Amino acid sequence: MTPALLKQFGTALVMYGAIALWIALALRMPGAMRSRPQRRLLIAIAGLAGSITVYLDPITKVLNETYVLGTSCGIAMNIWGVISSAFILDFVLAAISRRRPLLVYGSAAAVCVALIWLNTGPVPAAGCVTSIAVPWYSPFWWLLCVAHVIAVLPCAVLCARYARQASTRALRAGLLLLAAGFASSTIFWSFVVLGYLLTHNRWLGSSFSLNIGITAWLMVAGVTVPVVAHVWRLARDLRVLRTLEPLWQDLVEAVPHVRMPDPKARFASIDMRLYRRVIEIRDALLILRDYVDQDTVDAAKAHALAADPNPDTVEARATARWLVVAQQAKARGVEPRPDADATASQRQGSDDQWTGELAFLELLSQAWRSPGALEFAEPKSAAEESA
Repeated sequence: MTPALLKQFGTALVMYGAIALWIALALRMPGAMRSRPQRRLLIAIAGLAGSITVYLDPITKVLNETYVLGTSCGIAMNIWGVISSAFILDFVLAAISRRRPLLVYGSAAAVCVALIWLNTGPVPAAGCVTSIAVPWYSPFWWLLCVAHVIAVLPCAVLCARYARQASTRALRAGLLLLAAGFASSTIFWSFVVLGYLLTHNRWLGSSFSLNIGITAWLMVAGVTVPVVAHVWRLARDLRVLRTLEPLWQDLVEAVPHVRMPDPKARFASIDMRLYRRVIEIRDALLILRDYVDQDTVDAAKAHALAADPNPDTVEARATARWLVVAQQAKARGVEPRPDADATASQRQGSDDQWTGELAFLELLSQAWRSPGALEFAEPKSAAEESA
């Protein structure tokens, strides 16, 4: 690959990355409006997205044709880069409860004024950073690089720090990807740009677009991970909701008083409907458990183990067996007999984690009314009828 091909590939990467980043920000914005930290983070990312966008050739061409300073070393693009760095630094200081907006934005304004003066005043910048004529000591580009690194590097460290404390895998992955994106921007303004200033290496000059494109796509991934995770959870909850429908219908008919009042809202969210359904199923299980004795529960577990010794599903299959017996007993008018010896784990049948709870109830819904459960209940019913 030649430097020209590398630059061409990087330019395409930046173009599509910038478009994808703005789309990702639009998708995240509705959820972020309810959280100030998320809102500030998205503003910081939007600032970086803006600095990437003005780097695109079509945008640069428009600026060159319409902005008074546009033709002078891409000053419009660089001024926006400083402003976006101020957004990023403001987010970092706010996250650590040391926000200083006057200092941050005042310093950004001072840097912008200095860049304009260096570019148009008595100390010219000697051309753009991609020009071979720019000297290694150019104060314009050293000041610009320092301004970016001071803002972006702390943001990369902060995102990586909070990723270690994240409560979910999706949040951790998103923060790590954002940290990688800010780190990529730091590398660009420190090693790549300054390296080009010092060496004028053609490969470094051609890698500008590639580095910016990598930064853009890392930010896209970091912004969209929570969205993808949320969509996946909704799809999972909807699937589980439909899976539990037959079991839930049968249990609330057997124990009608476990059904909670319908919410006032006309359309309850999927996660709220699923949560209510799980609670109602669990309440029904606790009540129906009193219609079978411990011997029946032990026999149900032995029967389930004999049919399939898989330890991951045995609790659900055993519960399905004694549940059918308990429903039949309640339908015949048998008086409930609370079992004081029943432990909490025997009554619950799974751990307290929500994912484990859903997995258990899905297995129970599949095993409920299965041939094995009905086969276990038949001799019990026949014996009780004879008695």
